[in-house]
Amino acid sequence: MKNQTRVLYSKLVAAMAESYKVQDATKNFAVDIPQETKLNDAIQASDAFLKMITMTGVEDSTGQALEIGVSGLLAKRTDVSTNDRTPTVMGGPDGTKWTTKLTEFDVAIPYQLLDQWARYPDFYQRYMRAVYRAIALDRITVGWYGQEAAVETNPGTNTLGQDVNIGWLKLLETENSANFMTAGAVADTISIGAAGDYKNIDALAFDLLSAIPVEHRTGNEVCIVGSALVADDANKGLSKHAQTPSEKTAGVSVLTNTYGGLQSVQVPKFPDMGMVVTDPANLHLYFQEGRTRRNTEEESKRNRVVDYISSNDAYAIGNTKAMAAVKAENVIFKES
Repeated sequence: MKNQTRVLYSKLVAAMAESYKVQDATKNFAVDIPQETKLNDAIQASDAFLKMITMTGVEDSTGQALEIGVSGLLAKRTDVSTNDRTPTVMGGPDGTKWTTKLTEFDVAIPYQLLDQWARYPDFYQRYMRAVYRAIALDRITVGWYGQEAAVETNPGTNTLGQDVNIGWLKLLETENSANFMTAGAVADTISIGAAGDYKNIDALAFDLLSAIPVEHRTGNEVCIVGSALVADDANKGLSKHAQTPSEKTAGVSVLTNTYGGLQSVQVPKFPDMGMVVTDPANLHLYFQEGRTRRNTEEESKRNRVVDYISSNDAYAIGNTKAMAAVKAENVIFKES
């Protein structure tokens, strides 16, 4: 680490200690709730997709996901001469149960990269943006690929965080398998193309939307579609500019073409052959309040600094009846 970089890094550590109101930011410390909220707000703000979903702090380590709105029909009429009026429960009974799991988000930053950042006046902001963005992408990755919460994870084997936590797709498969498509005419295969189960991905998207009962639709449903499906559709030349993104923010591309009559988006880390139809707010990500831990320290023997961050996280679906998806591993193209 260059001398100029060391000065800046020392100031960063001091600023971190002051911000978190701790004596020494190089020692592991608990992040108090107001600062914890700011930390998670910064992580959420680093990716547009996280701003589309429901990401919030929770007090307990276990619970059941609840939607803000009413699941099902609210309007009714009661003959009060014989029956009592029965209100519709806010949130509904169809949210998944969740349990927070300790999750480590430890980021190592090489001296060489710090030296590059030291050339710029926003050194502190560059450092923080890199850390927050890395955590955001990991949280999204686990949301799509998580299968279990192992006692000790193996990143070498489970490169997509399959053993970090139980993500949204696994929750749907477990809690509402009828809306998790795994096969068409052939077992364990969903084929798309002229000779397939679906002639195109538009038909597949409409089928997924049809799996969501009308009374469980919010009107804000989108089709989240994998890059390989979009690329294949674009290559068929449906229209001159069919797949040109009309808008792109950090992490989300909104396509001009719709699928199943829905606004279609591409989001970070989503399976290449995957497709999900839901209101993004139906996807929940929780962090347990008062459980975030952090410290930063220099590891000179490895020519780097490390930001150790951990929190207790959980994934949930607000209404399992309001989501439908395909098993990406089973999707293939079949033109003849």
